[in-house]
Amino acid sequence: MMRKRQSNSATATTPFLLLLLIFNFIHHVGAQTPDLQIPPISENRTITVVNNCSFPVYPAFLTTNGTGPYTTGFHLAANHRRSVHVGPDWSGRLWARTNCSFHLSNATTSTIIRPVIDNITIPAGQKLTGGCLTGDCGPAIQCLLSGLAPTTLAEFTITGYNQQTYYDISLVDGYDLDMKITPSHNSPSFPRANNTPICIASTALSSPLSGAALMQNTLNESFTFHSIHRWCPRDMLLFASQRGRASVFPYPDDNDPSIGGGWTPCLSACAYTNSDWDCCTGAHDKADTCGPNLYSRRAKQVCGDAYSYAYDDYLSTFAVPSAPGDEFEVMFCPGGVSTNILKSKLGSGAAKKVVETWLWITIMTMAGMAVLW
Repeated sequence: MMRKRQSNSATATTPFLLLLLIFNFIHHVGAQTPDLQIPPISENRTITVVNNCSFPVYPAFLTTNGTGPYTTGFHLAANHRRSVHVGPDWSGRLWARTNCSFHLSNATTSTIIRPVIDNITIPAGQKLTGGCLTGDCGPAIQCLLSGLAPTTLAEFTITGYNQQTYYDISLVDGYDLDMKITPSHNSPSFPRANNTPICIASTALSSPLSGAALMQNTLNESFTFHSIHRWCPRDMLLFASQRGRASVFPYPDDNDPSIGGGWTPCLSACAYTNSDWDCCTGAHDKADTCGPNLYSRRAKQVCGDAYSYAYDDYLSTFAVPSAPGDEFEVMFCPGGVSTNILKSKLGSGAAKKVVETWLWITIMTMAGMAVLW
């Protein structure tokens, strides 16, 4: 999405954040629950969330600009999907909360009354309590804040520069679930296969491919399917194994459940250290003073098309023409292997220069609009 990123654990002034501030200034799986409160009028765009995991999740939305969905969070059972509608001016992020437990409790004593699965009207004298293991936004099914790290993000700017929709998978706040973003576009000019990023970073949630599918999609830069759970630096693991502590990367076995049995939620370096260098803030708030760290290099090796740190723009951002009625599908636990589309197409220094030039032209153009406003 062509911008510098800000982790939940640090405050940063970024090119993309400046862009957002300027804007502010001026049918694959299971059953579907529609977004009934906002009709799918022609100008709206549809975001369809698909839970392909074997367990329930609680998707959440955070709007940073424009008209967002009427709901900011809901329960989504395994093998189910739900569509929401956003305006043509929407920018925001989407993530899934995992291992959630919510209850109605006495407002005064906090005594649990009964469990709660989805959004309800809270009776007088009661309150919602509970939370989630990853992506938590407090005791709320509908989030008002961004999720706590680590969490895999899907990020969108629906109508950006040159009437394009920009989107990406971000690991800047860490990783907790595999993700795939699929646009509705599919034409010779914009083939869907070239615009569908996939990030797979846990053996427990993925599945190996073979034949043509393997050749088309596999990343395989440093990690095989059976070893991708070893990519996260030990200190940044949400569930740190207590065995083999001399090893930089853990090698969990069936008798060591502390690492999650191959599921490896991983804090980003910024979320873990909150340092200027890791968060690209302070004296390191420019591309020439902030570079990849151990976490971001490893993240890029397992998820080549995902953002790994704040200035990872040119190998992380996807774009398709913005048009009324567009739909994007965000799938959790898609299976398969990670893609590495952008490196093969835009990995040259010349391509990087073009993207960086585009970024600053966009910022200056929008700044001019804000002044005129």
